[in-house]
Amino acid sequence: MKILKEKYPMGSFKGQKSDGRYIDETLYSNIKILAEKAKDDMTFLIFFFSSTLEVGTGKSVFASQVADAWTYAVNEHLGTNIPFDINNCVFKPKDLIDRAFKVPKYSAIVLDEWEDSHYWSELGITLRQFFRKCRQLNLLIICIIPNFFQLPLGYAISRSVAAIDVKFGNGFERGYFDFYNFNQKKELYIKGKKFHNYSAASPSFQGVFANGYAYDEVEYRKAKYKDMVESDEEDKRPTEKQIRAKLFKQLYQNLEGITVKKLSEAFGVSDRTGSRYLSSEKDEDEGTAQPTEDSGVTI
Repeated sequence: MKILKEKYPMGSFKGQKSDGRYIDETLYSNIKILAEKAKDDMTFLIFFFSSTLEVGTGKSVFASQVADAWTYAVNEHLGTNIPFDINNCVFKPKDLIDRAFKVPKYSAIVLDEWEDSHYWSELGITLRQFFRKCRQLNLLIICIIPNFFQLPLGYAISRSVAAIDVKFGNGFERGYFDFYNFNQKKELYIKGKKFHNYSAASPSFQGVFANGYAYDEVEYRKAKYKDMVESDEEDKRPTEKQIRAKLFKQLYQNLEGITVKKLSEAFGVSDRTGSRYLSSEKDEDEGTAQPTEDSGVTI
């Protein structure tokens, strides 16, 4: 079926044969149900992943289309004029909450896939904060993730309303998806998590999607490139752990009569952590190792 005929008149896409953007009819019927429930103080979370763990399957493209369709369904149901553009996309979990308070009520936000060494811990922290602070904003949040089974149980099962597996067809052909409703994704997670078996449960239905972002692609590429540059700059900055280790070592070397025990007490860490600060700082100076994370460090 076709939707958004005014937004996408003939000529909007290569090979377009009529006004509008194609969307799987069964998928859109599910999106409409969610959109109509949003006004009842509901915020919905959907995860997009690829069961083959491959990149380039079209998750970002399809996620933008689903978010665009949600916006269309909300506007149709509520008589609103909520926009959907690149401002509805973020690339870091920490930006999700800030953006949630900037977009109009009933909007959709796509948390695009990103690469970071703290990927899962940052996502978990952000989602906890989001549901604590933003639950009443009546939004659709789409999170693109690399592996469904790495999600914490609470978000994989109870917090999210659906999960969508975006995958290649024959010959790496893009445009195919499996949709898991609440019950099916629960079954998939429970039965498949131990061995990361994506065949452990059947999808609710399968479908296809067309090519093309729902944002201006040039703007999307620019935003993604900017985020990549900013992330690279952040990676070059010393971590708080590295700064603390360096300060610990400087104080240990320059304070006469100071012991590891006394200095560790002043920093609020264990003697073992204090010793690690000294050894990790030494290793870093020699270029042989990086500071190790210590869950006992307090800020």
